[in-house]
Amino acid sequence: MDPGYSPVNIAEAGLLLDIFNDRRPLRLSNIKADLFVELAKLHNVTPLVFYKLQKHGQQVPEELYLSLKPYYIGNLTTNLKFWKEFLKINEAFKENNISLLPLKGVDILARFYPAFDLRSMVDIDILIKEEQFTDAEKVLFSLGYQKNLRGLKEEYWRKHQCHIAFYKERAVLEVHWGLDFKRGDRVILPRIWERMQQIELRNHKINTFSPEDAIFSFALHLRRYGNILALKQVLDAAQIINKTTDFDWSYVLEESKRGRMEATLYFLLTQVLLFTDTPVPEDILKRLQVPFWQKKLIRKFLLKNTFLTEPSCKRNYLKAHFLLYDTLLEALLYLINIPYEQFCKFYNFKPYTAASRLLYNLRLFYMPLRHILGRTG
Repeated sequence: MDPGYSPVNIAEAGLLLDIFNDRRPLRLSNIKADLFVELAKLHNVTPLVFYKLQKHGQQVPEELYLSLKPYYIGNLTTNLKFWKEFLKINEAFKENNISLLPLKGVDILARFYPAFDLRSMVDIDILIKEEQFTDAEKVLFSLGYQKNLRGLKEEYWRKHQCHIAFYKERAVLEVHWGLDFKRGDRVILPRIWERMQQIELRNHKINTFSPEDAIFSFALHLRRYGNILALKQVLDAAQIINKTTDFDWSYVLEESKRGRMEATLYFLLTQVLLFTDTPVPEDILKRLQVPFWQKKLIRKFLLKNTFLTEPSCKRNYLKAHFLLYDTLLEALLYLINIPYEQFCKFYNFKPYTAASRLLYNLRLFYMPLRHILGRTG
């Protein structure tokens, strides 16, 4: 067990999985309410957990209700505000002939969850075409948004990242022009716009990802720094697969191979298979050309780390980094060529200083040494 990590009681983990998969009866013996709420918060699933627990009435300890209810109410308020704001942006972009696809939270809530209170959102994510970024920026300024470069140069976001954040009062918007970091001349999911679908929801017409491309959006999000073990995104992927008739697995296999995303996809589908009752076809996992040793390490990593409390996102991200790329060389080259600003963000260094520049120039020695010493944050 890594220093600073403490394993969650197996009872709390079991109850969480019971709730996710609508199993009856719930295994409520030996549950510690505070530890269970901590676990639900860690995986960003408190609204869904509260909602589903209500179905079990007096079987559930009142302490759990009282602990989870504020998160549920707060989430519903936030989601309704974000939804209203997204509709404004969607209509404004339409008027200016700017292509837009809702990404992750808004998209999933609109199509795959029965109500807006079941999934948490911390911001609004949208995808646009990169060549329309300047036009999109002007529209957002007219709607009262400001750009948030987080203390970094805009050149960094445009050249090395695939999104820029905007904010307006308490609303945060991330405008994406890609689903993954730029990797040479490779184009990820080149048919994403021609495969988009249109839905009508509450008298609003909205363009959306195809279900298969939506799965890729969650898989590729694992490559960005964050809580890659959060079960919220796993439940999202499960919802898409479960609620899509004739899910096109052949397209998924084709694009994962062409875009060198097979390991990332395998990681996500293994999460879905391990922690939900979603029927991921065994044949699909076998046909993903991921080495046996890498598949085994992915499974071991997920089983060991998913239900730990007090996790270090950075420690987990570094551990998983070499599991999320199709080759060790590609994973290593990313670390060797990591952008200066990304290096500073990861280690919480103040950017554009002589000290951070020196450490960046020594990164091939500094990064492994710091990791060995256990000082990732």
